[in-house]
Amino acid sequence: MLLDKEYLQRNLEKTRSALEKKNLKEAVIHSKNLPVLRLTRLLKNFSTKIVFEYLEMLDTNYVLKILINFPEEYSAELLIMMEENKMIDLIALMKVDDAVDILKHLEKEKRKLVLSALNEEQRKEINDLISYSEEMIGSYAENDFLYFKKGKLIEEIISEIKNSSKSIEHKDYIYIVNDEIELKGVVSFRDLLFNDRKTVVDEIMKKEVFAAKMSDSALESAQRLKSRRLKQLPILDDRNILVGILSMEKAVEILSDELTDGFLEFSGVRGEESFFTHPKESIKLRLPWMAFNIFLNLGAVAVISSFEATIAQVAILAAFLPMITDMGGNVGIQALSVSIRSLALGEVQIGDFFRAFKKEIKIGIFNGIVLGAIFGAVAYFLQKNILLSIVAGTALAVNVLVAGVVGGTMPFFIKKLGKDPALMTGPFLTTITDITGVSIYLGLSTLLILQIIA
Repeated sequence: MLLDKEYLQRNLEKTRSALEKKNLKEAVIHSKNLPVLRLTRLLKNFSTKIVFEYLEMLDTNYVLKILINFPEEYSAELLIMMEENKMIDLIALMKVDDAVDILKHLEKEKRKLVLSALNEEQRKEINDLISYSEEMIGSYAENDFLYFKKGKLIEEIISEIKNSSKSIEHKDYIYIVNDEIELKGVVSFRDLLFNDRKTVVDEIMKKEVFAAKMSDSALESAQRLKSRRLKQLPILDDRNILVGILSMEKAVEILSDELTDGFLEFSGVRGEESFFTHPKESIKLRLPWMAFNIFLNLGAVAVISSFEATIAQVAILAAFLPMITDMGGNVGIQALSVSIRSLALGEVQIGDFFRAFKKEIKIGIFNGIVLGAIFGAVAYFLQKNILLSIVAGTALAVNVLVAGVVGGTMPFFIKKLGKDPALMTGPFLTTITDITGVSIYLGLSTLLILQIIA
């Protein structure tokens, strides 16, 4: 039965109201009429204690559906609060890749306890995946995909797929293997439907298959899937045995995490920090970067100090400094964000440095002239001093150009050095734009100080 929007909204509000009143029995009744995704979004607005008590009143299968839609850290936190037997039962019911994601966030002793309680096959599959770091594609391998032995007729494959429709999630591609499960080809479900059912699948399969090895970079594998516009990427072990796939959903997750981590690191927050990170660990991750920033900013302080006499004679010069430095920082962040995003998604490579440079020069010149003219006009309106307005406008225009070029190209340079552009570019960008803006602005002011005063 299709549920209309009004009906869903009523039940959503009733569930919310019941949870707010801590009337968990009523919340359970109304929430049963909600899609799991809507319910998990709602539950995220309540305390862990309320969510845990609510989950305790649900049957195991429904709790499982909710847990796999929560962030991994949060699911792990809720599982730890449960009785050991219930925690083990829930993890045993999960798909292997979901179980691995959550187990990584459990303490070592808890993880050992869970693994020892699972059957031998589950334990082996989980241990195989959990041994790979998050940087390797092996840790993202999913095992719910379709593969068939060579020599089968298309009608046989279609019949078997129909019977497996409830248990297999990814059916976009069908992989063809030999008796040793070595990958030999691939065929799309669409190709099966548009070919003679009596045809042997070997005749229509593509023998050249793009695949990844378990130890390959997760990010590069996700970028490869995206750039080639694939829906799945087969994953092989060292013996070329087909062991799993990288799905489009997982690839998007990897690319999104990389993008998010990049912007977090640009702000001085490490990617491994999350909302659930202990305050002590968060301090360890954030403080060194902030301390480093103090010493970088001493460069701008030194430049301003050297123009102390100029500022003392024309105090109004100090009023325009924040606008010039902030505008440079804002423009630089814009260009930086585009470059880091493009590098993270694999849209550009290190060799595209000069393309980025030319692009930012053009943008910087145009934006610099326009923004410089606007700022110069504002300065004149406020102070009625034509020379001061020209100096302020020129300084801002040049700083906009420099900031755009530095922000747009420095990630390529740092990436070439083998370093993380998101982590290193931010501090240098702000320091360069601050020094450039201050130097030009106060330098020109010093040269023209007599005319400005007059």
